[in-house]
Amino acid sequence: MIKELTNLSPAEILLIDNPEVKVDKLARVTFFDLILKEVLKIEVDPKAKNKENKNPTIITGKAFSSYESLKHESIFLSVFTRDNELKIKLSNLLKTAFENVKSSEEYKLKYVYSDKRMKQYFKSNFIQKLLGIKVISENGIKIQKEIKRELRRIKTNTTKKNTKIVETLLALNGNIVLIPKIPIEIFEQIEKKKSNFRKENSDSIWVDYGYSSLYYHNTTKNQFDLMAINDSDFMPIIESVNGFDDSSGDSGCGSDGGCGGCGGCGGCGGCG
Repeated sequence: MIKELTNLSPAEILLIDNPEVKVDKLARVTFFDLILKEVLKIEVDPKAKNKENKNPTIITGKAFSSYESLKHESIFLSVFTRDNELKIKLSNLLKTAFENVKSSEEYKLKYVYSDKRMKQYFKSNFIQKLLGIKVISENGIKIQKEIKRELRRIKTNTTKKNTKIVETLLALNGNIVLIPKIPIEIFEQIEKKKSNFRKENSDSIWVDYGYSSLYYHNTTKNQFDLMAINDSDFMPIIESVNGFDDSSGDSGCGSDGGCGGCGGCGGCGGCG
């Protein structure tokens, strides 16, 4: 497995995979990753209706006080930094997080691209820097193709009979949120392995991951599905924030010249 799928965050992976990705997808996987790492926690209300489950109450998790957030994660946590006893609805958390963000491109440019971890995958010449444009680099295109290939392979091989996939899924760390469906047999193996490692006092990064907080048992299909909060649940909330406007459709991923109609950002993967 390529190191990026182990070391980078889900939002960073999505951005390399498709630089045209919108903020709702980035926000969703970032939120899920923070839940998985138990930085944040969802207060479970067994009596809640399905509509209420799409707007749950969020509180700090056990890892909150010690967690060192990435810049694109920090906007989800700042409200809790001011009051770590806070209980807040997901919709209000999103509104607070994006109150100073004007568009998808601004979020990507100021909060995701700006991390030094991303420099090897994107580039800008002098003019592009002035215009706030990032272009996927040659190395970025190479890694983009590998990410697509690896994720496709993992999704295809995540079947109940393939127990060898457990190690691969664990190696994804937070990027397991990019695998939306896990057969119950594999999910149980993940939980068992996590439990055994905890008994051995392992320092593996995923030992305290709250998989059961993020996935729910789909009894109809006998699999564990990623929490039923979709991109479409996020975007209306973010767009309701005063000053946020994605209507122009402008991309901060400019043309690299010679990449045809794909904007130079590798969205079509055709600039290798």
